Amino acid sequence: MTLPLQGIRILESALQYPGPYCCMLLADLGAEVIKVEMPGVGDYARHLPDFFRSINRNKKSLTLNLKAPAGREVLYRLIEKSDVFTEGFRPGVAKRLGIDYDTLSRKNPLLIYCSISGYGQEGPYRDLPGHDLNYQAMSGMLQCFKDSQGDFIQPTLAIGDLSSGMFAAVGILATLIARDRTGKGSYIDVSMFNGLLSWMSTHLGTFFGTGKSTKVYEPGYGIFTGRDGKAFTLGIAHEDWFWDRLCTALGLEDLRGIPGSERRERRSELTEKLRTAFGKETREHWLETLEKADVPIAPVKTLEELTHDKHILHEEMIQDVQLSTGEPTKQVSFPIKITNLPRRIRMPPPALGEHTVPLLSELGYSASDIEGLRRQSAI
Repeated sequence: MTLPLQGIRILESALQYPGPYCCMLLADLGAEVIKVEMPGVGDYARHLPDFFRSINRNKKSLTLNLKAPAGREVLYRLIEKSDVFTEGFRPGVAKRLGIDYDTLSRKNPLLIYCSISGYGQEGPYRDLPGHDLNYQAMSGMLQCFKDSQGDFIQPTLAIGDLSSGMFAAVGILATLIARDRTGKGSYIDVSMFNGLLSWMSTHLGTFFGTGKSTKVYEPGYGIFTGRDGKAFTLGIAHEDWFWDRLCTALGLEDLRGIPGSERRERRSELTEKLRTAFGKETREHWLETLEKADVPIAPVKTLEELTHDKHILHEEMIQDVQLSTGEPTKQVSFPIKITNLPRRIRMPPPALGEHTVPLLSELGYSASDIEGLRRQSAI
């Protein structure tokens, strides 16, 4: 079976989170992804084994010391036979290492080169250090995470890492198509900050139009608890029919027929009425009652509950994988269904340097050559 990206080779030197997540998506689509890792150290994410495994399936691992001339020569030979190269260094570092776009594109004019950094390769912020939380703060995204007292809540999801990984994958797929048309390679500059700003589009659009930082949500759009203290969500975004069904199911007939604009104006009052009503029965009661009434309701599930969720099991979104050590683990699979794309995970996450020797042999290095590279600390 031919996979969508079968025949595409990607060298992944952008490590930790955004680059590996990006390349895992492309590997799931059939690309051959080779992780280029420092000998004896590897991807820093390996210090968190479960984290590492979750975003590095379907890949090979090659240990290569890019600071050693012999190591760079190996990379140059690989570049000649590759389609994509990713890097996640701070601006300027790749050039100092001799693996910048200008250098590598001379080795392979068809190369697609993708840089992922905090603020991009240009601009006033380009040299600032940072991590996901810093980029969320700078992009205004943290304004979306406040408690009822207006205090900031620190997100536990690395949104900037994930969004930049997805934008990198989009950029790589687009330039692969463009290369077929133009016969030329491309340079892709992915900024985590810019990606978060893009995901703030609707919040900024509301601000541009109204001068307010966020829209006012419906009283029926939020998180509630039943009598047993278990949480669930209502998802009435603007629909009058959902609101009326909710009121009937709760026995709040006097609240039926209130239009959306008035509901938003009376949000605090109406939300309190809903909380009082929900406090009279358990979460399970409300899930059963409102599902029958065709009202958008969903329980706030624990991570443990996800492992035996009937819909997740049906979709095969969590799969069992056996590591190269024989140890079993679980993986969240590729989320998109595509005709003739198998859902089963093909390869477990690689051990550090697991594929170094076969990859070098494929490039034409003999056993004595490989031993020589070891003596030079190049691999």
